[in-house]
Order: sequence, then C-alpha cells, then structure tokens
Amino acid sequence: MHVMNKTCLKMLILSLLVGPLFPVGSSGLLHAQSADNYRSRLRDAHVKVGETNLPIVFINVGGKMILRDSYILGSMKIIDNGEGNMNHADTTAFPGQHVDYEGWIALKYRGNSSFDASDKKPMAFRTLETNVLPDHGGAKQKVKILGMPKDNKWAFIAPWCDETMMRDVLSFELGRPWFDWVPQARMCEVILDGTYYGVFVLCERPSKGKHRLNLDDPGEADGDLSGDYHVSVDHGYNPYFTSRYRPWQSLDGSKVARNYQIKYEYKDPEDEDFASLPAGTRVALHDEVNKMEASFLADDWDQPAGGYRDAIDVQSFIDYMLATELSMNIDGYRLSTHLYKHSQKRFETEGIDPRWKTTLWDFNIAWGNANYYDGEKTDRWQYELNLNFTGDDCPVPFYWYRMLQDEQYVDALKNRWQQYRQTNHSNQHIMQTVDSLATLIKAGGAADRNEQAWGIYGRYDIWPLYYYAVSYDDAINYLKTWIARRLLFLDRHLLPPRTLATEPIDIASGWNADIVAESLPAASHTNAPVDGADRTFYAETLRGSGGLPRQRTITSAYDGARFELAPYNADNVLSLRENGQQGTLEFQSPVSTDELFVLGTSGNGDSHVGATLNYSDGSSVYVGSYCIRDWSVRNDALRGDEAVTALGNIYRSNNSYSSDNHYCLFSFSIPVENRPLQSITFTSASGAYASIMALSALQNDETAVHNISDDMPKAAQPAAIFDIRGNRLNHMQRGINIVRTTDGRVMKVIRK
Repeated sequence: MHVMNKTCLKMLILSLLVGPLFPVGSSGLLHAQSADNYRSRLRDAHVKVGETNLPIVFINVGGKMILRDSYILGSMKIIDNGEGNMNHADTTAFPGQHVDYEGWIALKYRGNSSFDASDKKPMAFRTLETNVLPDHGGAKQKVKILGMPKDNKWAFIAPWCDETMMRDVLSFELGRPWFDWVPQARMCEVILDGTYYGVFVLCERPSKGKHRLNLDDPGEADGDLSGDYHVSVDHGYNPYFTSRYRPWQSLDGSKVARNYQIKYEYKDPEDEDFASLPAGTRVALHDEVNKMEASFLADDWDQPAGGYRDAIDVQSFIDYMLATELSMNIDGYRLSTHLYKHSQKRFETEGIDPRWKTTLWDFNIAWGNANYYDGEKTDRWQYELNLNFTGDDCPVPFYWYRMLQDEQYVDALKNRWQQYRQTNHSNQHIMQTVDSLATLIKAGGAADRNEQAWGIYGRYDIWPLYYYAVSYDDAINYLKTWIARRLLFLDRHLLPPRTLATEPIDIASGWNADIVAESLPAASHTNAPVDGADRTFYAETLRGSGGLPRQRTITSAYDGARFELAPYNADNVLSLRENGQQGTLEFQSPVSTDELFVLGTSGNGDSHVGATLNYSDGSSVYVGSYCIRDWSVRNDALRGDEAVTALGNIYRSNNSYSSDNHYCLFSFSIPVENRPLQSITFTSASGAYASIMALSALQNDETAVHNISDDMPKAAQPAAIFDIRGNRLNHMQRGINIVRTTDGRVMKVIRK
C-alpha cells in the first residue's frame, strides 16, 4: 500500500478545500471573483503575466466571496527570484523559481473610503499554521515575507485613485529614518483565483508585533496597566471611544466645535480583546489618552517638565506634522492617525520611552491627489482644516493647534525641517525616490498590465482625483511638479529667509495689453483695464503717489525677486479676462533655471491661471494652477505675501485717480527642470481679470541646502543608521549614511 507523506496530504486537503495551492501553468482556468464580489469593473479579465520584475502573488480562495467584516480561508504563494531577476507566472514552464512564501492565509477586505470608492479593493490577511481559521481555533503563524520581518498581520494596499501607485510607499520611504517605526512595503502583482488584478502593495500594518510597534499585552508587566496601547484617530466606523475635549475651530481655542467629537478607534488591544485582558484595561487605556490630552490644557502645559512634553514624544509629533504637511494629506491628524505608547513599567525595566508616539499610514489621497478640502493646493496648511471647513465631523484634534502656540515647538519644527532638507528630503533625493519607484513599476511591464486590466487613464469617474492623467508618465510628472511646488511653500515658511539672486527675463513676444498710463488722457495711453470698472495703473511720470516706478524695476517685498516691467508706452502685460483664454510669453533667448518668478495682479476677484512650461527641446509640462489675488487690499487685509503695496489707479474714462492707494501686485514662483526653457503659457481658469506683468529667473540661492558636517556630534550616539534609500543598516558604510542619534537628531554622515 502506498503511504502518503505529510506534504502530499497537506496538498490534497488544501486542494479539496480551496482548490490548488497555486495556479498550474498560465492557463488561468480557475474561477475569477464574481461580479457581486466587487469585481465587475475589470476592463480586461484575461491579462497574463509573462515575466515581471515585481514579485508575483498567487492567491486562491476557490471562487469564494471575500468578505469585508470577517476572514475567509485561502492559500497564497509568492514567487520572488530576487532583485535584478525576472519572475514568471507560468510555474510549469519555469520550475525551480524561488518561493518566498507558500501557505495558508485568512483573507478579508479592508479600508474605508479606499474600499467604498475603489474598484480594486484593499485586503488584509493573516498567515496561518494550518487550514483552520483563528475564529475556529486555528493558530496564526508569524513569517517573513519579501524580506520584511516576521509577523502574521499584513495588508495589501490597492492603488486605485492613486494613478502613480506609489503615494503610500513614497511616504513610508521618506519617513523611515525619522520615526521609530514606519511600515515596510513591497510592490507586487496579484493573481487571484487565476485572474490578474494588477499592482498591489504588500506591506506591514501598524500593529503590536515585536518588529513593529513592539507592544506587550496590557498588564503583562507585573499587572501594570499604564500601557502598552495603540489607538487611531479615525471615523469611528470601528469600535471607538470619544475625547473629553471638543476640537477647536480657531488656532487659539477661542472657538470650539460643539457638534463634533474626536474619536479614537481601538487598535491594540482591539475591542474584542478586552474580555480576555485584566479587568480595568479599557478604562486604563481611556485614562492614558485623557492624561495626554489634559496635559495640553494644564497651567504648566508648555513647561519643560510637567507639561505636554511629559505626555508625548514631541519629536515624533513634529515628524508626523511634517510628513502630513509635505504631502498635504487631507486625512492627516484626523483620520488613520495612529498613536501608540509603552508602559511605565517597561520604561523602568527596559528604558523604553513611555510617551505617546506617532507613525505613518494611509497617504493614497495625499500629495495633491484630492479634489476637496484644498487637497490639490500647494499653498495651504492641512492643520487649518477645522478653520476652513467647519462642517466635517472628523476634525483635527485640538492639541495640534495647542502645540503651535508654543514657540519652542515651532522653533523645533523649523529646525527639523532644515534637517529634512539637508538629508533625504532634498529636492534631488525626493525626485530620485519618485523616479526609482516609477522605474520599478514600469520596468517589467506592471504599469501597462495594470492599465490593461483596469483602464485607469482617460476616465473621469475616479473619486477623489483632482488631476486625471492620460498615462502613467503623465501621472508621475504631475506628482513631481506638485512636490516641487509644495517644497517651495514649506521652505518659504519653515526655513530662514532666502537671499535670492534673480535675473529679469526679456520677453520677445506675448504682451497683449497696455495697462499703464504714462500720460493723459489715460484712454489714449492704455488699451485695456485692470478690472471691470475700467481702471488701470499709472506711472510715476504721471503722478508720484501710487505710481509704478519710472525705472520700471521692482523688487518683490514677499520673496525678494527682481523684476523689470515692460515699457509703459506699449503693450506691457499678458491680460487674460475670460475663462479659458490663453497666452504665451516667448523669451528673447532660452533660460536655464530651477525656479521662475512671476509678477502679476488680478481685478474683479482672484484669478486662477494654469501654467505650462515650454522647453527648447519641444517638450511642454503643465505645472499646475496658481492663484493671483485681487489687487484691492486695504491695510487691515494685508497678508504679508504682497509683492508691492500702496499703488493707485486711474479711471480710463475720466482720468480721475483712486481716492486712496491700496492696490497691490503679487509674486509667486514656479519650479522648473534645469534645462533650457523657451516660453511659458498661461491659461485662465476663472472669469477674473488676470494681468501677468513680468518674469524673473533664479540665478543663485545663497541658502541652498548643503551636507551636514562629516563628523558626528560627540555628545550624540547613533540610534539607527540608514542608507540614502532609507534601508536600515547594521553599521555605517562608505559614502552617505543617514543617522538618527540618541538625542533625536537626524543627519547625513559621510564615511570615507
């Protein structure tokens, strides 16, 4: 009699329960998920993977419905032949490939808006020892996956509204050197029951594991209930408790939102865990959050001892704020915001910081990717959401505003941003990271296969996209342009003032209107107004008070850029007065610069103009929409970002002057790829009167970011070391190292 070995028995049982452990060959004969399982919008269910540079994940559930609220049994096999090697979906034709993981999993859907508004659904899975689900007495199994440390709790992020498919991973990679822990993630291609479902991100989840947040069960250390705890500020779709304190709708707390509350969802422990934990654990967790929040409202709240610094790791909260603001994550602070702490007992026995810390999660609609709550803008602060959008029931917790009242916190925030910009947040490194991830997704055809399967580009029904790309490359260009603009905004507010050397640009053609009266009558010496009331500027040669300078040179009081206005006796502006109207300013000769400065103003309200850079090589890049404020700004409404103030105007119809001089010019800058630029095209996106008056190019930035000193500070010791890509190292290597020291600083260290 033939005796079946354990491996054969396991395979037989598995095939009976859920079908074959992994697809045989590439025939794709297994059942695809049915239409009622959220899969009806696959444009092409017959996409095949020949070879790919990304790991291939085979998931088999035997055609069963994947659920949202509970796990089902499945199997998973991952083919990964290592970096630089191709992976083949046809395991029959290509035997002997490296199997990174093969075994049982518990699988379900996950996510809130990322589930509801997406055709491609995110999933969560637990790795199991056997074919029995934990709910039925089965055991979870901690395993390594794709080089990530052992755990049993994993997620598949399903890029849908993120046309670059990298926003989450980009956020994790940039944040990795700065936080105690940030999820690791791997791009992969998923085949479910024989059907190709595109590019997913297999990643760690913020959870208690030893290699993650490193949390013990509450009470594990001598019954101590002062931790370990993990919560997330969120919707409250899952079990939660509410804050004692109402959110603020003013920066100083003078206005409080009475109708909304801050909700904390249970993460570790989860709501279902409390029954098996020591009595009082739930109340103890609430108390720890209450104490943290109360510390911000105490009389000594901003003191070095006894204030909020005793309750939170300030550096961790600063790093979260910078990650949120850099990416303009409209969910930041108020949704998917993970907070965790360790117990006082572990501090006493292991030296682990017992204060609340933060980590990163959920950036799919960040980085200019949302069409609401100013998510596409680069010149707003996300923390001000409560002030600008008072009707949202998931507001920013009050303590983020409270910290900004502390001058020491603000100073530390600015200092930290300087460290960021001097290390892995330099323009060059951020763009290299984007390019590297894009190459990874494109090189083996994954981007093309994902598009073939889903048909993302060219459709206009994907929530909540602001910019609809026409191709993967177009999506990457939009992301990089948005990042460059966002960096300019943050630098302007968080770095010391720049000393700029700019050079006015000579315009060969493109001026289409004369809006400066150099003599009377004004109607004979101008041909267009600045606003709908037929008013226009005048020169100092006509009237000194409120006139534009006779030398025609202007230095912006806002950013220091130097401009030269066109002659007043001819067309001297590009005037755009209708929605959709377009005009191009052609340069006398090509300009190479990193930053272009624009001087202009608007009448009849704020103007919104789109800008497209036209390079000498024939390529053109749309760089986004810019707002030019209305020119009428009285003293009590000045913001400090005006280029020129106290200008006057004259009525073209009767030569009468304005009664007081409260009219302004404004300047803004546009990031440019440093290659010859031939012209710039502006397109009106509003019905206001936009007047583009001059351009200037950055020549030199004396405060450009430089490397930090090669030597480590003697008072600090390395706490963690990373390479320039964010990979953790055991010791410093030759070349560039990013080092987080024991005193919380992060610096670039060059070892020769």
